[in-house]
Amino acid sequence: FYGEHRLGYQLKLAQDQYGDSTIYQRGQRLIKNMAPLFEDIVIEPCLLHGDLWSGNITSDKNGEPVILDPACYYGHNEAEFGMSWCAGFGGSFYTSYFEVMPKRPGFEKRRDLYLLYHYLNHYNLFGSGYRSSAISIIDDYLRMLNA
Repeated sequence: FYGEHRLGYQLKLAQDQYGDSTIYQRGQRLIKNMAPLFEDIVIEPCLLHGDLWSGNITSDKNGEPVILDPACYYGHNEAEFGMSWCAGFGGSFYTSYFEVMPKRPGFEKRRDLYLLYHYLNHYNLFGSGYRSSAISIIDDYLRMLNA
């Protein structure tokens, strides 16, 4: 689902909007070859915020944390870290998170795969400034997977 409907959708937008057949074709190769990144884990879908970054976090008048502007969906909990590149969360956030939802084998190898969705989305929304980050992640995975 993630490959076809999340990454694939963004790749198709990039091709349609910018005529970017390079990122589309490389991204499709990644989607077809990414299954080994999920070997030996069981994914139990959970409710995700979907847009978890520092701009969507504040506090109420009592100083209690409030999370805003959700883009909720059910998915792999690791997908929540895709926006952490612009979140500004400290180490205590991740430590606390992993106490509740422990890291699964291969987390470090999958982390940038979830980051890729947001770089592609930002490329499609805000322009070419995000393209190089997206293509770099795709190319790194293609090398890692020998695809």
